[in-house]
Amino acid sequence: MSTVQTELYRLARPITKQDNKYMYIASKYNLSNYRIISSGEVNIRGKDLDLPFYVREFVRQQGEVIMMCNIIGSEVSGIIFRGIHEKIFTNFGLGKGNFYGLGDLDDNFKYGDLIVLVEGAIDRDVCKLFITRNCLSVLTSTVSKNQLQVLQCLTNKVLLILDNDDAGTRGEEATVRKLNQVGITAYTISKSDLVKDLGDVLEMKMRNDMRADMVINAYRAQVSIHGGKLV
Repeated sequence: MSTVQTELYRLARPITKQDNKYMYIASKYNLSNYRIISSGEVNIRGKDLDLPFYVREFVRQQGEVIMMCNIIGSEVSGIIFRGIHEKIFTNFGLGKGNFYGLGDLDDNFKYGDLIVLVEGAIDRDVCKLFITRNCLSVLTSTVSKNQLQVLQCLTNKVLLILDNDDAGTRGEEATVRKLNQVGITAYTISKSDLVKDLGDVLEMKMRNDMRADMVINAYRAQVSIHGGKLV
C-alpha cells in the first residue's frame, strides 16, 4: 500500500519555473523529487487523503508550496514543504530519526564509504549534483540519537559540511563528539567565505557568478582527499 506522502506526491506537479533557488535546482537539473502543489489541489484532488491538519493549513496559508520529497525505493517516506515567496517550512514524515537523501546514495555504496553530512535539504541536493551522491541532510545542525544508529549501519567515516556560521560551527563540534563516541571517524573541511551553505551556490549560479564553480571545486577536492566518491 502506498504511503500518504506518495499519494500526495502523485497529485503534485513537476516544477518548470525558476523563481527561487529551490525551483531553479528542480527545473534546471530535472530533480524528480521536487514538486509543486496548490491549496486547491490539496483540498479537491487530495480531499480523501489522510493528511495532518497542519499540512493542509500550511498549504492553505501559502496558496502554493514546493515539496521536497524523500524517496526510498518507490515510496515517498517524507516531504519538506517550503513556501515559494516566504522562507517558511514544515514537514510530514521526517522525524528526528530520518535523513533526507537516504534513498539516493550511490548505487555501488557499501559499508565504510565516506558519507558527507550537511544541514539543509537543498544543501544535500547541491552536494548530490556537484560533489558526491553519498551525502545526507541531518535537517538540523547536529545528528540525533536515531540518526547515529543509522550511520553506524552505513559507515565508519563521515565528513561534515555544516553551515558556515556560529550555529554550524557549534553543531560540527557536537556532531564530531557524538560520532567519535560510537566509533565513527568524523572529518571537517575548510569552508569558503563566499557562501554560508551549499545552497548559496545555487544563488551564485542563478546570478551567473563564475565563483560558484570555484567553491564547488574546493569542496570536491576536500571530499576526494578523505576518500569520498565524486560525481
